[in-house]
Amino acid sequence: MTKMQRCTAKNGISRAGRVHSHDAHRARRLGAGAGLAVLGALAAGVAGATDYPTSDYLTGNWGGLRDRWQQAGFEFFLNYTTEPMWNVAGGEKRGGTYLDNIGADFLFDLERIVGLPGTHFLVRLSQRDGDSVSADYIAPSEGGNLFPVQQIYGGQTFKVVNVQFNTRLLDDRLDFAYGRIVANDDFLRSDLYCQFLNNAICGSPKAVFFEDPFAFSAYPSAQWGARARFDTGDDRWTVQAAVYDADINLQHGDPSAKPHNKHGDSWAFGNNGVVLAGELQYHLNPNADRALPGIYKLGGYWMNGDYRNISQTDGSTVQGNAMLWLLADQMLYREAPGGDEGLWGFGAWINSREDRVNLLDDQLSLGLVYRGLLPSRPRDSLGFAFTRGWVSNEQNVARLAQGLPTQHAESVYELNYKFVLGRGITFEPDVQYIQDPAATGEINDAWAVGAQITLDL
Repeated sequence: MTKMQRCTAKNGISRAGRVHSHDAHRARRLGAGAGLAVLGALAAGVAGATDYPTSDYLTGNWGGLRDRWQQAGFEFFLNYTTEPMWNVAGGEKRGGTYLDNIGADFLFDLERIVGLPGTHFLVRLSQRDGDSVSADYIAPSEGGNLFPVQQIYGGQTFKVVNVQFNTRLLDDRLDFAYGRIVANDDFLRSDLYCQFLNNAICGSPKAVFFEDPFAFSAYPSAQWGARARFDTGDDRWTVQAAVYDADINLQHGDPSAKPHNKHGDSWAFGNNGVVLAGELQYHLNPNADRALPGIYKLGGYWMNGDYRNISQTDGSTVQGNAMLWLLADQMLYREAPGGDEGLWGFGAWINSREDRVNLLDDQLSLGLVYRGLLPSRPRDSLGFAFTRGWVSNEQNVARLAQGLPTQHAESVYELNYKFVLGRGITFEPDVQYIQDPAATGEINDAWAVGAQITLDL
């Protein structure tokens, strides 16, 4: 399971090639209207605003071409992300890897192109290459530690990701997504999570992705599905629900079967039931200038397919799986009324309702993100996060039967600083301390040091 976040993570396209929140999508729709004013200003020979400034894109507005494409109903985004990382102390071996993700997004405004009201069509592609520090150096004897230190590792090949429609109704308060969609684009998300490189946090708490066969998608995997989201008129409450085809890799409920659909281009429906997901969100102090905003989410999913019974060694399966989550983002300090600069805190708790399927029966994440800590660099951000996952006792039944050491809990502490350098370039030095890698008590605590570099063209 992988996540390039994609904060990211949501149905428009952000400049990092990541998925927007529904509020950011609404802002982009307003931006499309602003494109009309831009073209008028250009026609009059007056320099105007653009959605593609050189502060956010290496190649800028292409001499106004991107504004003209947007006016015609088409947008294109290209992003390059790399996360070189080294295990510099502890773990099982010293060493590092270089890996990268190239993301390409094609967004079509079907209202402008063919007159279909409030509807967009998104195609997203990914190419990933490189190896994992967690699997190769920190805990190779266990296939890697529980929480990989590079969130863009996974699905290291070319993949067709989203091929989806979005339709918005009721003055944009009701949103439908349907087609080949990504569950993690909509559920278990926060704009704060992808300050961090560890896959336990970006793009969502990892505990929800360990079922076998894999059934709850995250970038760069997608699945057939439909999602509905409704926002109340006062912007305080949001409710969303979705149904997904649970057989992402077309294994038909057989964990021992060879996964198919390596490149995401086989669009057959699977044969392992469905995933039902729901989430209720409360927005604290929306649109307030002085009161501190926050968002609180309660959600969960239920699956009715067959999944590997982790307490057994004979390949037997369990029918059904479920998990619950509680997420909170809260601004703790604001530098100026109405401003974005200040300190945010977040917390996430994930709980398994079927420990015979889910490797982690609980995961807890806590973090702080300060945006604009340095007055001269208001777009930079400083982040610190902690996450801990507790292994299910059912997993240890099988490990004891095989003479393997039991697993208990793994923790990660992460500190980084994101420099927004302009022209679509960010540079983010990062250090992680992995406590009890793979949770066996037999691998020394590890220190991983590296960086994330992103480039938006």
